[in-house]
Amino acid sequence: MAGRFLFLALRGSLAAAFFAVAFSANVAAADAVLLEGVENDGYGRLVIAWPEQAAPSEPGEVDERLPGYEAFISASVLVVTFDRAVEGDTEDLLRGMPRYFALIRADENGKAFRFAMKSDFTLLARPAGYELYVDLLPATWTGAPPPLPAHVLRRLAKEEAEKARLATDWVDDTPRALEIAENPPSVVLRVGARPGTTRLAFEWDRPVLYSTAFRDNRITITFDQIADLPLAALRVDPPAFIKSARTTESEGRLTVFIETEPGVKIRDFREDLSVVLDVSPVLGNVTRPIASAPPTPLLPIPHAPSGPVVQQADSARAIEAQAAAAQEASGEEQPVHADHAAQVVDVHDPDDVDNPSDELAAEEPDNHTDGHSSVAEAEMSHEPDVELDHEAETMQHGDAVEYDDAVTGGGNDGHLTVSAELMGKSVRLTFPWSAKVDAAIFQRDNRVWILFDREAEFDLSQLDPLVEERLGTIDVLQLPRASIFQFTPPERMLVAAAERDGQWIVTLGDVIVEPTRPVAISRTWDNTGDPHVLFDLSEAGQVHWVRDPVIQDLVAIVTAAGPPQGLLAPRNFVEFQALATAQGLAFVSRADDLYVRTSEEGVSVSRGSGLTLSAADGPAYSGVPVIVERPDPEEEAENSVTPVRLDFERWRFSPGRTFIERKQYHQSAIVAATEETVTLLRMRYAKFLLSYRLGVEADVVLEAALRDSEDLDTDLGFRALRGVARIMRGWPEEAVSDLSVPALAEEPHIALWLGVAYAELGEWQEAWAAFERAEQAFAFYTPDIQALFRVKAAEAAMASGDFGTAEFNLDRVPAETEERRWIAQADLTRARIYEASGRIDEALEIYDALKTSDYRGIAARAYFAHVLLRHQLGALTDDALAEELESLRFRWRGDDLELAVLEQLGEIRVAQGRIAEGLRVWRAAVGRFSETQRGRRIASRMSEAFAELYLGSDAGKMDAVEALTIYYNFRELTPIGRRGDALIRHLADRLVEVDLLDKAAGLLRHQVENRLRGTARAQVAAKLALIELMNHQPENALRAIRSTKQVRLPEMLMHRRRLLEARALSDIGLYDHALDLLSETEGEEVAGLIADIYWDSQQWDIAAIRFEEALGERWRDPLELTAVERFGVMRAAIGFSLSDNAEGLDRIRSKYGDLMRASSDAAGFAVVTDPIGTQGVAFRELARNIAATDTLDLFVESMRESFAEMPDDEETAIN
Repeated sequence: MAGRFLFLALRGSLAAAFFAVAFSANVAAADAVLLEGVENDGYGRLVIAWPEQAAPSEPGEVDERLPGYEAFISASVLVVTFDRAVEGDTEDLLRGMPRYFALIRADENGKAFRFAMKSDFTLLARPAGYELYVDLLPATWTGAPPPLPAHVLRRLAKEEAEKARLATDWVDDTPRALEIAENPPSVVLRVGARPGTTRLAFEWDRPVLYSTAFRDNRITITFDQIADLPLAALRVDPPAFIKSARTTESEGRLTVFIETEPGVKIRDFREDLSVVLDVSPVLGNVTRPIASAPPTPLLPIPHAPSGPVVQQADSARAIEAQAAAAQEASGEEQPVHADHAAQVVDVHDPDDVDNPSDELAAEEPDNHTDGHSSVAEAEMSHEPDVELDHEAETMQHGDAVEYDDAVTGGGNDGHLTVSAELMGKSVRLTFPWSAKVDAAIFQRDNRVWILFDREAEFDLSQLDPLVEERLGTIDVLQLPRASIFQFTPPERMLVAAAERDGQWIVTLGDVIVEPTRPVAISRTWDNTGDPHVLFDLSEAGQVHWVRDPVIQDLVAIVTAAGPPQGLLAPRNFVEFQALATAQGLAFVSRADDLYVRTSEEGVSVSRGSGLTLSAADGPAYSGVPVIVERPDPEEEAENSVTPVRLDFERWRFSPGRTFIERKQYHQSAIVAATEETVTLLRMRYAKFLLSYRLGVEADVVLEAALRDSEDLDTDLGFRALRGVARIMRGWPEEAVSDLSVPALAEEPHIALWLGVAYAELGEWQEAWAAFERAEQAFAFYTPDIQALFRVKAAEAAMASGDFGTAEFNLDRVPAETEERRWIAQADLTRARIYEASGRIDEALEIYDALKTSDYRGIAARAYFAHVLLRHQLGALTDDALAEELESLRFRWRGDDLELAVLEQLGEIRVAQGRIAEGLRVWRAAVGRFSETQRGRRIASRMSEAFAELYLGSDAGKMDAVEALTIYYNFRELTPIGRRGDALIRHLADRLVEVDLLDKAAGLLRHQVENRLRGTARAQVAAKLALIELMNHQPENALRAIRSTKQVRLPEMLMHRRRLLEARALSDIGLYDHALDLLSETEGEEVAGLIADIYWDSQQWDIAAIRFEEALGERWRDPLELTAVERFGVMRAAIGFSLSDNAEGLDRIRSKYGDLMRASSDAAGFAVVTDPIGTQGVAFRELARNIAATDTLDLFVESMRESFAEMPDDEETAIN
């Protein structure tokens, strides 16, 4: 109660200050907000209030009184961010909540407040009009969240009532205001579908009133206006949950009757001028297949009986540490060998777990004991890890890991039916295991992980569509003896766990159902003095090493028995991160040799080379501080590298006689460092490594220093060191990012390295400019480094067209350099200058000499330049050059030279007419060098050559079968947009011409299913349906039309698709459906198609009348009848004869007698128009022949003409 009075008092006392701030001129750019806080009984409440404003008065108007926000807790810091800048006084808030907040800070851009919390709390944020309420609940809180103040609830209820009144007034007033008597109302039905819901949208052109009723599987919706509403498509091809539909008109009202499947529910609402009806199944009515995920390469690590759990170690030191851990656990002496290293299981095939496989890495020792298990990451990446230790041991292959059912809690539960219950905004999932099972439950980047120590196929058939919408996409992943259930909710939710009689219950929402026992953290040391971090997780289960499918880092997940116990807030360490959990533990590995072990005391985390732990300074740790040795005061003074000359010679000098001793000196100093000195020592170690050109190792050390001190990222000295390290390790793009900051780029010594980085990227203008700024700095470096700079500067100048500067730099390459490859590289650059300046003989002489160089890369480049120059001079034919390039492509691989060779070889093959071979060469180039500028240029050239093959002037000369073969081999080159669509259509037309209908249909089907979207997809699907009809596959034609239905399409295209659908229905034998579909369709082709359908269904009299109607007044025109018109006349006459309609037969004879007698069908017409009583064998034979005539050719021809008239859609492909 006291807390509430304090809260009201704070609001009253700060009101004046609030409005003074809100309207002051100096904060016009930011929203003035009032921050208030109160410590209530059992929880704390933070209120952020904007100036009081009325709710929006117009229906549909967005409420912008409160900006978009996000509230979350990270590392015991409450962060509240906004879409726009805010400004408010935080001093009173800090005094009002002393038990909750230690410090409050606002971001510089004004878009966030950060609150340093004194304890761990659960967060609950709720908007209330122009106020944001943020509640901090203790870990022991259970039940519903605390309610909002009564006066706030009254205000919100009043706003909702006013909003409803305004909406009602708008509906009542608008129809009379907008109704236009002279224009009758119109309505269009749009049908949409998604899994579990069918949506019917009645789009009116004016406001209407409506009412709905649902009884006995029939929806009745009545509108107060009358309009023509076509429903043939809804009857012919009803969507999910709909059976049929019809309309009636009475007393100025339109009533729609919709028959539904049993077991559905409806929801109706208004959206602008549309009335929307959603039809979906009731809870549990939809049967879904059991979710059973195939083996996935993300996951599992095999598990053996409980004991030390270690990750795979590549280095000899990590292997040694693993063996020591095994010895300590088992109490037995074990030799340290590489074949005792951790075992890796490939998870592509689950059968591999029980059988030896070549995919298993690292053989398990034969003297394996119950007290020791070795577990490793199932890595699918083949990129090597970067380590400072160069003495990595090679792993051995061996047998598979054996699993013990006693450890994993039983065997396979089979199908586990997952049930769900909606409780307001919360979702409760129940996993009813047959026996107790250990579990781990946590949330990472809004993705919820639920891991059980048992295999099962999760049956999701009982999940309601609303539950699936709340949870998002569900992924089920299988590990040996474990299962993972994952999903990413669309909104941030609290996750809580409970365990009752073997059932695990997971609740997601804004209510904490059952508190989680906090897991305490402490520090311990083993007998050798190595530090461990201990988590007191009771009854810990198994440790599973899993690669996160999104972030792609390693997570060690530790299960545990119930009741729930977890880490309430995340904890960050140098080598790992402990995630917040609702049950169990989860660790993100940041080191290659991290160990996670379970024991009776809980779960310990350690490292083969020792954890880096700071002194105990808070309640999260216990134990004594680590005592370290401080560096010399003289060394302590140096805290950064001055961004001038990089003095490699001075950096190389360190205590020790050999490189190894000096290296160990730096490493020992870092291990013994304090928090204040470790960054300085890492920087000094990085300089030492750079002096020996160990760029990879130096970069790793610098990244470690950055983790120690984030402020280093703005330190110019640090940026300079890291940029040079990245050049040495072959990362020029990242190096440019570091070295191109203005304060560094203008410094001559840094400009030298920046020029090298630009040169490696092929950005010659930038490289040339950098070397121009650095001319005075060349002489400060050793001959080896000078040679590097001079050669790269010469290459940049040559590429920029400045041959004089290029030769100037080449002449100054130090002859005394010990790295002779720079001398050879200088000669190669000089030869290129000679070639570009027309001194061909001198260039050829140098190229020829360098072909036998000891430096294979330079020799290969000289060889390539030599053969190209000879080809330009006419000394080599195309075939000879291609042969030389084929040889060279296999002699040198892996850099820009290989790419240049492949580019040139592809051009020659294409010029020779060997298109497929040239495209294959280019494909290999692009596949290996897709991220390079030249690689992207080749990819563009490939697409051009491919398109020209089918759209160029010579496209018709290529054999259709060859054209199809090349397309299938390189169809990913199909250009996007209109050209790609045209290419496919032209190729399909070529295939249709040679009667390869299956192949033509396959081409268009691939386009429809994989490449196209929007109107273009519907258009190409129509052409596919036409080809399927030609191939006498009406079912496929119908599928092509119906699977590409869209709400809005051009009227002409919709008309053509409707005709194709009707023809397909007719060919299947569904004549009534076809006629129903055409009953609401108009057009010249419609009458003929309707007549054909009646003819095919042998309704002769109606077919004859339709043929006569289709001919219209043609009998009055004296012009000669066309073949199609004569065929229609003959069929009309036969129809009247077969139906004994003498009057109709006389009418046809009198109308078309003269025209038919003047045609080539005169004799046939005389036979079919004989009086019905006199018709004999000749009539029956002719009638049989005409009746058996397939009218498909006429239909196809008319549709082809209509497709030729249709414009291409602008946006066609999604590739």
